[in-house]
Formats: sequence, C-alpha cells, structure tokens
Amino acid sequence: MFSTHKEQVIRSYKGEIAGRVHAAHWAQAGVVLAADLLDGRSDGRTHAPDQIDRAVEAVRAAGATGRILFQGDSGYYAGRVAERIVAGGGLFRLGVPRGKALWRAVGAVHEDDWIDAVDYPGAQVALLNYAPADWPDGTRVVARRVLYDAEQLSANPRSRRSRTVGKDQLALVLDGIEDTAYAYSFFATNEDLDLDEEIAQAEWEFRRRTKVEELFRDTAHGAGLSHLPSGSHAVNSMWMWGALLAYNLSAWLQMLAPIGTARRRIATVRRLLIARAARLVTTARRHRLRFAPAARELIATTLARIRAAVVLDA
Repeated sequence: MFSTHKEQVIRSYKGEIAGRVHAAHWAQAGVVLAADLLDGRSDGRTHAPDQIDRAVEAVRAAGATGRILFQGDSGYYAGRVAERIVAGGGLFRLGVPRGKALWRAVGAVHEDDWIDAVDYPGAQVALLNYAPADWPDGTRVVARRVLYDAEQLSANPRSRRSRTVGKDQLALVLDGIEDTAYAYSFFATNEDLDLDEEIAQAEWEFRRRTKVEELFRDTAHGAGLSHLPSGSHAVNSMWMWGALLAYNLSAWLQMLAPIGTARRRIATVRRLLIARAARLVTTARRHRLRFAPAARELIATTLARIRAAVVLDA
C-alpha cells in the first residue's frame, strides 16, 4: 500500500513535503565538506558544533593550514556555535537576529562613524559598541544600513526587506510621516577589526557568502536534490549525498577542464564534458572513442590533466 508519509520531513508553508539540508561548504575549493538532512523543525544550531568538527577535519585532511573562517546566517546564531569555532582556533562571522539591544546599539552610532560599504552603492557599515551575552571574548558586531524610499517598502509581514527596518521607523514610513527608512543587517565576529578598511572588507566578504545558495540551486536543478524519493530518512540521506557528490565532482572536474575561470553549473559541465556524442572505432585491434571535432580537444586536454593529477597523487 502506498503511503505519502516520509520520515523527518514536514510540509512547508506552501504545503509541499520537504526536508532541509544543512551543509558546510568550503568557499575557496567550492566543495561540500559535511552535511546533514534535517526537517524544517530541527534547529541547525543543535547540529552545527558536530558539523563544524567534521568540516575542520576534512579541511585539514586536504592539507589546508592556518585559521579557518566560518560564515553563516542568523540560523546559526548561538554562543555554543561560536565557542566551538573558537575552541578549534577558528574565526567566525555569524548573522545576528534583529532585537531591541541591537536597535539601541545602532541608535548610539554617530553619523560620522558610518563608512561606505564595498561594492554596494548607498550602503554604509559601522562597528557597534555591542556584543551578545555569553559569547567568546572579543566578539564584536558589525552593522550595515541601506536607505530605501517609502515606495520600496511593503506592509506585507512576509516582505524580506521590510523585516530589516525597525518597527517604529517602518510604521512612520507606512503612515506617510517619513519618506525614507534605513534597513539594517548585522553579523557577529571575533576578528580584530580596528581600521575602517578592515570593517568594510569583512562586511563585503560576509555579504558574498550568499553565493553558497548557488550550491543548493545547482544540486536541486542539476542533481535531483529538489526531490526526496523515499519515505525512509536513510534513503533520502543517501540521495542527498549523491546530489552533493555530483556537485563536488563537477567542481573538481572544473579545476582540471579548460572551460574558463567562472564556476559553471552541473548542467553546463554535463553538456560540455559528459554528455558528448562519440563513435566507437577499432583500429589495430584497439577500441577508441572518437568525439566530434568541437569536443575532441577539450576532452583530450581534460583527460590528460586527470591522468597527470592521478600520477602526482600516487
């Protein structure tokens, strides 16, 4: 008898049955280091310390040295997460949920202390005189603000932009009393940020962490992670790892294939290097695949680099 029940998944607000992947992604290498398949009710902060340990172990096994910088959104905002990172000798940048203490700290920033953000016209950043309680010593919070006109803000409680504006300021704009309002974002870090250039650079790098979202889009559309096929959590976890392995293989292949410096999607790599037509020919009792001229040089170069890498590794 067929059942629609699946272990450790829930229905989203859209009514779709869904699981939730929590992954540690190595930004420089562009590969996944550790992952867990959870449901929407599970708190990522509970699983994060163990995942941090696995990610560090994987990075060290790959030969990486130096301090490791962890970046995450506000879903991983917890003192115990920061403590685990610091215990391993790492640095952190973790998104901070907006709260009353933060709004007070923002209000205390002098106008002259706001500096222009990097690659974000109209945005400004500042270091707050605030640190969350019970976090590691040396924790500091960086704020970013962006000015929006009234017509750019919505009264819809699900509006992502409007949620970044203080409630009192948003009410003044929606009531027509004010014409503009600042939207704010925050992150906590244990880095030594003393110069304006260091603050702006750290905020720019933290903002760019959202590129990791391309990982999930790519695995969803290119490797089948948009669908969990089984009622078994174990089977769905294997499906998740199959999709993430496809992502990693795509990243490794792109390190060797001469297809440009920009990261290509799995579908593009498949089209350029994998799903290529060829004829099986036999000459001198040897079987060979003969590719079309357009693909022959690219595939030959890639295979040569793979063989060289295997020899070096051996």
